[in-house]
Amino acid sequence: MIRSETIQYSEFPENLPPPGTVIGQRFHLRRLLGQGGMSAVFLARDERLERDVAFKLMNPELALFRDIMARFVNEARMLARLDCPHVVRLLDAGVTRELGSEPLPFMVLELLHGDTLRAECEKGPVDPRRAIAWTLQVCEGLAAAHSEGMIHRDLKPENLFLSLQPDGTETVKVLDFGVARSLGLAQPLTGSGEGLGSPGYMSPEQLRDASAADERSDIWSLGVVMYELLSGSAPFRAESTFELCASILAGGYPRLLDVRPELPRGLAAIVSRCLAQDPDDRPPSVAHLAAALAELNLSGGAATVRRIRRRMHGPESPRRRTSPASGAACARMPQVADRAVSSRSRRAKRAVARLSVAAALALLGFEVAAQAQSSGHLSAAEATLSRWSDRMGAAAQDLLQDRSRGSER
Repeated sequence: MIRSETIQYSEFPENLPPPGTVIGQRFHLRRLLGQGGMSAVFLARDERLERDVAFKLMNPELALFRDIMARFVNEARMLARLDCPHVVRLLDAGVTRELGSEPLPFMVLELLHGDTLRAECEKGPVDPRRAIAWTLQVCEGLAAAHSEGMIHRDLKPENLFLSLQPDGTETVKVLDFGVARSLGLAQPLTGSGEGLGSPGYMSPEQLRDASAADERSDIWSLGVVMYELLSGSAPFRAESTFELCASILAGGYPRLLDVRPELPRGLAAIVSRCLAQDPDDRPPSVAHLAAALAELNLSGGAATVRRIRRRMHGPESPRRRTSPASGAACARMPQVADRAVSSRSRRAKRAVARLSVAAALALLGFEVAAQAQSSGHLSAAEATLSRWSDRMGAAAQDLLQDRSRGSER
């Protein structure tokens, strides 16, 4: 993905391979496009096929964490199953051992030209026709995921890319399935108390329990994105994360028509329904949401609605076939991930790291709980203290067990 700004070499993170590195005698890393907590994305040249690609590499500092590596592998597997023009396309996946002692998984993605919808939000309110057209495309991308039993769980302007095509048309692509969840997963990659996602775009039920989120949680997040596109500001704003979460759980936000009175009332009503506190009060699927938007007749969309309905309500909703290359690569990645964390020393390091993280989070939990108590939210304070105390205790128990196993040997 190409952004308008690039990271200069003088600012380059020390933990990442520098520009000029060649991975697997094939992928020539040219420059860093962006970096998150779990991974970094490079502009790279595929020397074998002579094309530019986006090369997504897991953060080397996280190589010892089994759950994070499994989440990265899970994202590759999910993308390999999706075949939709409104979801970023996976070209290849694999593991490299060339950057240190630990194997690191990577993904090779199509290179997109343009910018995220965050850049559009920062320009101010968007014309309703463009906002509806973009939202319909996001609905089609989500329909591809939902028909495969996947919930994105981190839908926000930063993860929606406005790609400019050679003919000048705009195509919105859904990015970053790193915290996505499969409804059919026997053992979830996140615990019931782990609130993965971006707080300002997390539905009330996702804030309470991330494992409880279903398709309607993605619809709520899309409602926040629509509100932000149409009004130029987010519906829920606060000075702290705790206050932001409390605002979302309370459900209070400025009415869209109060912020921008000239908007069509029907469009404002659709956004309001998406942001309903009770999931049962929201559109039951992205197909219903797309149909409601198309009925406004501001930007067409009938063909998009038909494609979404065929995808979601077809007679079989067939699983997407993966290409032999990407399918085989994704199949090998979990095996390498298991081998990467098999030794006793790595288990011990991981246990110590978990305890350190739990301790830091516990301190944060105590601070949030103090804020809750001072503002009169006693039940929230008690729940926060209990949750972080349990996590710290579990991490300490893991460390003791690891040490016990080591002494027995």
